[in-house]
Amino acid sequence: MTNQDFDVIIAGGGHNGLACGAVLAREGMSVLVAERNPWLGGCVTTREVTLPGFKHDMYGSSHVWIHLNPDYKEMLPELEQYGLEYIWSEDLITGHPNHEGPGIIVYKDVDKTCESIAQYSPEDARRYREVYDGFIEIKDGVVSNLFNSPQPPSLMTSVMENSEAGLEMLRNYQLSPKAWVKENFEHPIVQSFILGWAMAPQNWPFQEGVGQSFYVMIPAIHYFGESIPKGGTIEMPNALARYIEARGGTVMTESTVTKFIVADGECKGIQLEDGQEVTAKQAVVTSLDPKQTFLRCIEPQHLTPKFRRMVENFSFGKVSIVRAHYALNELPQFKNGEEMSYTAFQRIFGSMEDIEIQYAEMGRNVPPSNPFLWTAAWTLHDPSRAPDGKHTLIMDTFVSNRLQDGSRWTDELAKEYVDEVMLPVLQRHTTNMSRENILAEYIDHAEKLERDNWSLVDGTTTGGERTQAQMGYFRPFPGYAQYRSPIKNLWMTGPSTHPGNGITAMGTVTANEMLRSFGMKEEDDEFDF
Repeated sequence: MTNQDFDVIIAGGGHNGLACGAVLAREGMSVLVAERNPWLGGCVTTREVTLPGFKHDMYGSSHVWIHLNPDYKEMLPELEQYGLEYIWSEDLITGHPNHEGPGIIVYKDVDKTCESIAQYSPEDARRYREVYDGFIEIKDGVVSNLFNSPQPPSLMTSVMENSEAGLEMLRNYQLSPKAWVKENFEHPIVQSFILGWAMAPQNWPFQEGVGQSFYVMIPAIHYFGESIPKGGTIEMPNALARYIEARGGTVMTESTVTKFIVADGECKGIQLEDGQEVTAKQAVVTSLDPKQTFLRCIEPQHLTPKFRRMVENFSFGKVSIVRAHYALNELPQFKNGEEMSYTAFQRIFGSMEDIEIQYAEMGRNVPPSNPFLWTAAWTLHDPSRAPDGKHTLIMDTFVSNRLQDGSRWTDELAKEYVDEVMLPVLQRHTTNMSRENILAEYIDHAEKLERDNWSLVDGTTTGGERTQAQMGYFRPFPGYAQYRSPIKNLWMTGPSTHPGNGITAMGTVTANEMLRSFGMKEEDDEFDF
């Protein structure tokens, strides 16, 4: 690459950095994206880690929230011209196997889902439908709040505190996942099904202030559906890269950013590992995590001690995963029947008590003794991800990223945990998941996660704990929630900023804030709830 300068340089080729670059390129700006790895996507990437021809989504794979993003939807027709093709779950979405009864299936159709729940409790089915029906009143506000800069927390409170119904909802928003589930559902199987669903963003069962997520989580899957990119989740970031390049931009892999060049209080560009410096005419964007950005890549004299303390205190938490990627001879066959086996994605949870025990063990840095599982066989919908007639399977659970004696996960320990604890859980719910069905495996754990993606700090996967002190107006730091850093012309994007982790392409929000600051987009003063 020559030493030409660009309008905007983006550090990190995760899907959020690429989405940010795509919006800026759409507006005629010259964009450079520099990515450390040989592959793009960050946590939205696909690799052949078991056998040739078996394409495994390494981290995020299910595309739901991204389809709410207005800028992404506007770009999607052109992204499809660059190779992106979505495959939608038209009927069966997620299965919830259980030893008691038929299990619960979430369908795209809410009525069919309620029928599945009603096999355990007609009253719980009624309540599920009630939550779904209420979504119509908040849907537009949810989309607006997800894909705009976060609002001061007092604004929503000031609107809702003036009525009895509003106060009741504010109170419900403050509940912990366990408390919300206990108040709203009665049957133990349905309770664990809903609570297990809520654990996906790595909330803790007793974590207060999570109740509001249920009013979005339950309806959204029915309103917006679930999709996967044909050929692997990486096809989405690949299409974004082609979109940028078609507009004169440059996307580089194997290009590690080692330094943000700062002079006179302003970010001027980046320095790469080989010593090359590239300058930006208007702005630099970091999609790296805050500690990489501000503690590794910026010299201390350019930041105040107070700001550096905020960065040092930013918490990534302790929750990591152990994940097995399997190349399979045939799909898992679940004991709950044919429909359960034809859901590509399963959540396997025991009782509410089992979930609490798992989190108690994680709190003590003990590998969970009877873990819940997430499994996904995306080849059910997308046969192109494996050789003819063969399949891939993801199987994972949450664990602490450290062990009780302070040591770290190793390949040997993770394999032992998969073989002796996790796989037997899956085998208890299936008829054919013997070793003979597994052609090859690749096992991920905290140390490998961070090795492959430096922004997965200590093997965590959320970009920072989703606590009240680190979400919304406080993410990543108080006073810096509008994607601006304390250094002029250095902007922030990625899961450490609002709205947090997930496949959302939220980099578009950063891009829009930048365009407003450049005078290329009108200010939006409206607030939605």
